Amino acid sequence: MTDDDRREDLRRLYAIAVEEYRFQVQTNTQRFQWNVAIDVAVLTIATGLLRVTGPGAGRPLTGLLFGVGAVLALTTGLTVARQVDYQHRAREQATKIAAELGLSEYAVQSTPGWTTQHRKPWPPKVRTVNYLLLGFLGLVNLVGIAYVIGTA
Repeated sequence: MTDDDRREDLRRLYAIAVEEYRFQVQTNTQRFQWNVAIDVAVLTIATGLLRVTGPGAGRPLTGLLFGVGAVLALTTGLTVARQVDYQHRAREQATKIAAELGLSEYAVQSTPGWTTQHRKPWPPKVRTVNYLLLGFLGLVNLVGIAYVIGTA
């Protein structure tokens, strides 16, 4: 294999690696958005059932819905953490190939200002805000469960 052939193969691999990274980022973002939307919908339905049903008949279903919402918030957080790991691996692979091509300066990189050496205390990382949102949704669902149990 000639140097030109090797370089062309590396270019193709780099294009594939960049597409893989984009795919991982888009998948993670879409999964997070859908899960939060579903969790908010479940929370809305459960809260609506609290208003419609008095103590008794609808309380078990309402409690179950709040439980589903809490579990969904937890599993979304775990899924996002795993997916971010996939994103980082894909970016590292693209960066390695870019270095082989001599493109290190132009390789796929973390968002400027968000790396450790450039990190400012405010605003927080997007991931931190996402986890806070999931924690809040989980907490609201747990409060809903406690309310249902307390008023049963």
